[in-house]
Amino acid sequence: MVGLAINGLATYGFLVVARRSLGDEAYGGLAVLWGFVYILGPGIFQPLEQEVARATAGRMSRGEGSAPVLRQASRVGAMAMTVLTVGILAWWPFGLAGLLDHRIDLLVALLASLAAFGVAELVRGILSGRHKFREYGRYFAVEGISRFVLAFGFGIIGFQVVGVFGFSLAAAFGIGALVAYRSVKPFVNPGPPAALHELTPALGLLLVTSIGEAFLLNVGPVALSIVGDELGDEAPGVFLNGLIISRVPLFFFQAVKASLLPSLATLAGNEDLRGFRDLQLRLVAGVAAVAGSSMVLGGLIGPWIVEAAFGDVIGARSMALLAGSGGGLMVMLSLSLGLVALDHTRLAVVGFVVAIVVFPIAMQFPDDAFLQVEVGLLAAVVAGSLATAVLLRYEYAMHTAAGRLSK
Repeated sequence: MVGLAINGLATYGFLVVARRSLGDEAYGGLAVLWGFVYILGPGIFQPLEQEVARATAGRMSRGEGSAPVLRQASRVGAMAMTVLTVGILAWWPFGLAGLLDHRIDLLVALLASLAAFGVAELVRGILSGRHKFREYGRYFAVEGISRFVLAFGFGIIGFQVVGVFGFSLAAAFGIGALVAYRSVKPFVNPGPPAALHELTPALGLLLVTSIGEAFLLNVGPVALSIVGDELGDEAPGVFLNGLIISRVPLFFFQAVKASLLPSLATLAGNEDLRGFRDLQLRLVAGVAAVAGSSMVLGGLIGPWIVEAAFGDVIGARSMALLAGSGGGLMVMLSLSLGLVALDHTRLAVVGFVVAIVVFPIAMQFPDDAFLQVEVGLLAAVVAGSLATAVLLRYEYAMHTAAGRLSK
């Protein structure tokens, strides 16, 4: 929790320094790069971390070394990175170049950041599987601090090249992974060979879920870059600044949700479905209250915070809608946790698929580019939350009919 908090504060510091150092247009390119890194990185590689953690935990319980798991996961990660690289290079002449301001340095920074992110996920998977949570948090602290220190140094020197700040993302992932590997190394011992299926039983479902969550969290600046050409190159940067300020409650929710899933899973495992339902309802009610409050506060003080921190002007309506989409995503994640805890990961995927489908459809109605993306995000998380709630309600009804849950 402390490591995540440090990472979050350092991230805000990095973006403030980058915005002040680069100026409007160049920072807009960095915002698009940021969106791509944090959509594709977590979306593609986070499931691999989760599967490495699961396989490593299983081997720890049997007293077996994790080296074969790490080797097998490295092969899977390398294949994923190869496919990503080919796809990104193929897309470059067909639209990606325009989104990244035709800057080769941003393209290289994107590829380097994704590769470094993939390595960091492997190391974090071993830490998580071995229950080294203090070291896990240390990774996030080191990553965030190193990124901020690099940006601060660039600002002091007077660098105004956006690609240099882009490479600081890759460097931060790499530095964090190197520091974390010192804690991982004692557990990378020989053991029985790791077959591919040891890592892949739920990889497909986890992939869809992680891509969906990363998409909803970070697609805004990229989408605005596509639909808001007339707004200028600086628009994605303004949007990113409003987005990260409006999503402060979501950041803290992300930090604590890892502790909620084991609680729900324990209740489900003990067949205390009434306690499970009560905890789920309290969780959703609490999150909904926070979501509503953040939407009001976002509209009231969000524009002032963005201007004070970044020097950008953004309207109260935009901040309220961005806070609303962040709150809606918290509600959706709270509901999907229930399905995952009930061992229905396949059903939890449905909400994310619905949200991704609704997003571009909802963007078609407003005329203003900012409003298009804001309405698209809000409609997506509302639709995803409704779909997930219906499925969860169906699960409760099935358990009630079977006599395992009182009405």
